[in-house]
Amino acid sequence: MSRGGPLRAARRTRRHPRPWQFDYLHLRRLLDDLRPALARIAEPGGVVLDVFCGSRPYDDLVAPGVRIVGLDVDDRFGVADIVTAEFLPCPDGGYDGVACIEAFHYVTDPAHGVRELKRVVKPGGRVVVAVPVVWEYDRAIVEHRYTSGSLRQLFDGWDDVVVVENGGRAVAWTLLTGTLLHACEEELGRRLPRSAVRATFALAYAGLNVVGAALDAIEQRRRNPHHVLAPNIMLTARRPADD
Repeated sequence: MSRGGPLRAARRTRRHPRPWQFDYLHLRRLLDDLRPALARIAEPGGVVLDVFCGSRPYDDLVAPGVRIVGLDVDDRFGVADIVTAEFLPCPDGGYDGVACIEAFHYVTDPAHGVRELKRVVKPGGRVVVAVPVVWEYDRAIVEHRYTSGSLRQLFDGWDDVVVVENGGRAVAWTLLTGTLLHACEEELGRRLPRSAVRATFALAYAGLNVVGAALDAIEQRRRNPHHVLAPNIMLTARRPADD
């Protein structure tokens, strides 16, 4: 069976989320922060390693003229350049930038993972790491959850370390509510005509996202400077040039 359909669907839901998706607000806030981070991850002519690349939905966010090398543990979408279970079988300083979007939480030894990121990126090169906080996890495997402080601590000694929350309580509430509704949709879709169920829940998601966006706008004006409940966080950092 052709992989084109699943690949296009996976890329679209990530890169161009629609208001009638259950996770729309979460993905939109992530994209808002990814755009500037990936735009400056490497200069034209550079090479970026996309770790656990999946369907590679964000390739177009890097600067024109930057080559992207995708690495993943499998090639389910047919777009990975390197397929390996090893982290990371790449040459020292082989890349101008490294991205690991929504996947670093799968690295079983985070400190070793950060050392490997530092090893494969050139001195002065940038990394972009995004990880979920409020999201379901798989009981059968090792996954980590990070706060802004714990993720920043892993990159102690790097330059220009910045961690941002991709949304707050309102986006987290919208995502959790949408996830619950999505589970209901899947269950009803097994019992009732799928097209009718899909249309009904699309309206529910659209309404949910409108409410969530309004609450998010209020929260942005009254955000607590010390405490946050974020659905996702993103770190950008630069390997010291003299390291």
